[in-house]
Amino acid sequence: MSYFLFILGLVLLLCGGELLVQSGIALAHKLHLSPLIIGIVLMGVGTSMPELAASLNAILSSHPAPGIAFGNVIGSNISNILFILGLAALIHPIHINKENFRRDGLFILLSVIMLGIIMKSGYLDSIIGIFMLLMISGYFIICYNKEQDLESSKNNHIKLNKPTWSLVLLSIFGIILIIYGADLLIDTASKIADAFGISKSVVGLTLIAFGTSLPELTVSTVAAIHKQSSIAFGNIVGSNIANIFLIVGAMGVARNTAIPNLWHSFWIMATATLCLLICGIYGKIPRWMGGLFLISYCAYVYFLF
Repeated sequence: MSYFLFILGLVLLLCGGELLVQSGIALAHKLHLSPLIIGIVLMGVGTSMPELAASLNAILSSHPAPGIAFGNVIGSNISNILFILGLAALIHPIHINKENFRRDGLFILLSVIMLGIIMKSGYLDSIIGIFMLLMISGYFIICYNKEQDLESSKNNHIKLNKPTWSLVLLSIFGIILIIYGADLLIDTASKIADAFGISKSVVGLTLIAFGTSLPELTVSTVAAIHKQSSIAFGNIVGSNIANIFLIVGAMGVARNTAIPNLWHSFWIMATATLCLLICGIYGKIPRWMGGLFLISYCAYVYFLF
């Protein structure tokens, strides 16, 4: 039964990703927004919901596990850049709008710096949490106000002849399918891991972080197949920014907590982010760089084991 549910979860992820990408592109056309904004705001935040749920559950449980909560955020960001963008770039080289990346690169760099400062302080409270939530709200406002409809005129190849409200509902339904599919996949994978005698600590360090990144994997790979670079890239940028500002902010508001020592993984995440910034300045993630990202992720997982 576990194997059937595992396959069902995978199917839900793929169907949800396909629905979200196609309706998102059409919605961008309807609202005169570029696919990059849809990728960052709608898909980036939408696909971060599993990370948000997992981290809040860990921090609010009767036996709080801040190691899982913060490890999930850091591990997911590493997975997003090295594994997901690496795979997407192998499918189709990712072209990056340099003008937009000046804004997005600044915020993703700022998010990493802020997380480092919080970890250095060793404590997360509601004041810091509210500040982090205000930061991501400001980012979304800036994205909306300054976005120009340049990519929309060039990259819109999928146009659904449906009213705006139905496209929004289809996008939300796609997100729901992705989140439920990811949850089903994680639960069944944990049971399969138990059956094979894999330790809980290894499952927690690898499966939770990677499992909650499955929505981003689905959206970005489907977008890459459709040669929608802006959505594949914007989804990861938006998700990584949301993982830090939104999830850490929500954790701070939910409960004051001490921060565990996760510096090794933090520096790996910071290095991966630096590589992403270099690619943004270059304006492209070529296939060879995607392969290098994937090799680096395999080395990171080996290090965890």
